[in-house]
Amino acid sequence: MAIAFGSNPAIAAFMVAFRFSNLIRRLFGEGPISSGFIPHFEQIRATSAEKGVHFFRDLFFSLNLFLILLIGAIELLLIALLNWGHLQPDNAQILYLTILMLPGILFICLFGLSSSFLQCERKFFLTGFAPAAFNVVWIAAAFFLKDLPPSVAVVPLSLSIVAAFFFQWAILTPSLLSHMKLHLSWKECFSPQLFSSELRQIVKPLFLGVFGVAAVQINSALDAIFARCASLEGPAFVWYAIRIEQLPLALFGIALSSALLPPLSRALKSSNIDHYLKLLRFAFTRSFSLIFPCTLGIFVLGIAGINLLYGHGDFSNEATYQTTLCLWGYGLGLVPAVFVLLLAPAFYASKEFRTPMLGSVIAVVINVLLSSFFVFGLHLGAISIAMATSLSAWFNYFYLSYSLSKKLGQPLFDKTLFSSLLKIGICSLIAASVTLFVGFYLTADPTLNIVAGQKLIFTRSLGEQCMQFAALSGTFVLVFFSYAWVLNVEDVLELIGIGSKATKKQLE
Repeated sequence: MAIAFGSNPAIAAFMVAFRFSNLIRRLFGEGPISSGFIPHFEQIRATSAEKGVHFFRDLFFSLNLFLILLIGAIELLLIALLNWGHLQPDNAQILYLTILMLPGILFICLFGLSSSFLQCERKFFLTGFAPAAFNVVWIAAAFFLKDLPPSVAVVPLSLSIVAAFFFQWAILTPSLLSHMKLHLSWKECFSPQLFSSELRQIVKPLFLGVFGVAAVQINSALDAIFARCASLEGPAFVWYAIRIEQLPLALFGIALSSALLPPLSRALKSSNIDHYLKLLRFAFTRSFSLIFPCTLGIFVLGIAGINLLYGHGDFSNEATYQTTLCLWGYGLGLVPAVFVLLLAPAFYASKEFRTPMLGSVIAVVINVLLSSFFVFGLHLGAISIAMATSLSAWFNYFYLSYSLSKKLGQPLFDKTLFSSLLKIGICSLIAASVTLFVGFYLTADPTLNIVAGQKLIFTRSLGEQCMQFAALSGTFVLVFFSYAWVLNVEDVLELIGIGSKATKKQLE
């Protein structure tokens, strides 16, 4: 997208529309549905596997009908607004692209529910691999449309998003049907009881989850508006930065969070609080050993990485600079964002949805206030949105951590856990410091110059970009794992196959 279209205002409008259309996905797709479905499904399946599959089938078809009606109603409303709302051309374009992309949300919401079911069956690879189909379709569309003017390309690009969502869901269908067939006949698979009495038991937790996520997603939509207020290209800078920030978040945060909820639910069902805490502390240690080095890597490798990934084609020098600033802003909140993802299932496992909801709502209010202050008061530009998001994530983490510790009557972070995190932190800081030194004196990396407020011309030579990033990333990785070996940081060494296997099957 960056190489083909850069940060053109039409592409920025496409990115705003993508966020708007994905509001329903976040409300009824991956988050609340999973958190409401998994604990109840595990409870039913513990008594009867067949009843558990019946529950999933009824929820799947009921959700399908609900989403068709909801999306249809929203489409009619948006079409009426587009035709009779007397909108400015830029706003009308965003609305039109939202209308085009909205039908695809049906498939991605069904994907979220199907993924939860398969993860409860301990099938993780396919649910993790399926988004590759989405990316392949999107990349192919960008490749074939790159020679068109961005204002023209955004229409078929939006339609390709719908097709991409469909293929992401369709990949799970064979595995889904094979698991259902273990307990149901073909006729029973397609004979649901819509909105059955069993489903009504998860209405309250689902409502609370939707309410909490709604606050976050409305805030996400507001982020796009704030970025648009900062500059017409602002949404593009934010978008390209958050793509990088969400890579470690998805790999090590969302993935671990999804895997954590079923075993936490089972631990609480058997009243095994010690195992419940052991799982949480294992998740904190393992995620921190991956995320904190990524956080510092964002700062010391961010410029070289962004220039290597995006610094080609229509992606300008100013876009590289602004995207780097946004990435640094998001990097400040990477650790608390992952910890929030781990703490939320800790509440959902006990069917406690109110506390995460309150944390989300208050964090959203803080985010909006900070974004307003940074954009309109301090005029900081697109980085305002990233900084506000990170600061609100820290608040949400502290609130959830305090609430869970109070609920359990003991702190989540014991001495052993704190000692492990401290060692990982020391290794990461040393690696980052050495990388900055090597970058400044040996590879002409401009990180320290930008921190000093200088704007520079970034190299556009692919060979120089590759050499610079390879030298810096190689230095960071080598120093980090060397000091991990010296300090005997078990959780880091296990990631590369060194050390004991004591925690190998913790989640199982």
